[in-house]
Amino acid sequence: MAVLSLRSLSFVCCLLLITNFTTQASADNSPQNFFYFCDDHNNGRGNYTVNSTYDTNLNTVLSTLTSNTEIDYGFYNFTYGENTDKVYAIGLCRGDVKPDECRNCLQHSRANLTQQLCRNRKEAIGWYEDEKCMLRYSDRSIFNLNEIGPAYFMWSMLNATQVDQFNKVVKDLLDGLKTKAKSGDSQSKYATASVSGPDNRTIYGLVQCTPNLSGPQCDDCLVQSIKEVSHCCNSRLGVRIVRPSCNLRFETASLFYGTPAYPPSPSPSPSPSQPLLMPPPSSTVTNNNSSGDKGNASGPSVDIIPLLLLLLCSFFISV
Repeated sequence: MAVLSLRSLSFVCCLLLITNFTTQASADNSPQNFFYFCDDHNNGRGNYTVNSTYDTNLNTVLSTLTSNTEIDYGFYNFTYGENTDKVYAIGLCRGDVKPDECRNCLQHSRANLTQQLCRNRKEAIGWYEDEKCMLRYSDRSIFNLNEIGPAYFMWSMLNATQVDQFNKVVKDLLDGLKTKAKSGDSQSKYATASVSGPDNRTIYGLVQCTPNLSGPQCDDCLVQSIKEVSHCCNSRLGVRIVRPSCNLRFETASLFYGTPAYPPSPSPSPSPSQPLLMPPPSSTVTNNNSSGDKGNASGPSVDIIPLLLLLLCSFFISV
């Protein structure tokens, strides 16, 4: 069962309806595509106090995550602290984003979330620069969970002319990518491909799951997103469905992803989690990538314009 445990989030997303759907949400005031959700303190995880233990722990774990140079495959999950002051954090970069660019993206996302958009909130999530990276944190465990909300959907205003044929090609493309992504390891569950569609259009597709999901969890998350394409965006020439645990995207206007930044990993034996800092005696920063399983980013396509359906996660979905 997949439960939206980030329930009752108020979507305080800065969404400006302009043709390149950019937002002025970054802490350095540069225009970026940034979508985010902050926990609703009335019904959710609540706020933390400035200079509290939780505040210190959040800064510690995010500093560790965004500066770590040992991880070179674009997926970070760390914890720091104890009891109610323990912080869990996940960083994920798109599979074509190189390590330095990944860390830079996560650093900007951190500044946006903690300094401006979700200031003093215990739980938040944000996607930066057209899903080049995702950063999320909470005072509850967010690891190894298939969470499909909060989410946002985006689609092109243009429709295919040969609807049935186009929809079938898209469905087959996404199903194939899902199969490839779910067979990935604990460092990468990412797949891209392109196919020829009707009207001499090339259809480019991408799917990704957070690598700490199991294969069946990744499959379930993407199955729900692929089903949603036919509900929200039937025959559209470009679609994005972005969730905490997985995302998918296809477009016909241009190639929007680059060469994979991370080669397929070998299969080393599992190793225990290791602290990455010299922490206070009572707490450790822990990297939770304990299993051996394992771009140059493109700008937004003009074909995808900001007709957005932002989903509030004040509901539960059971399978």
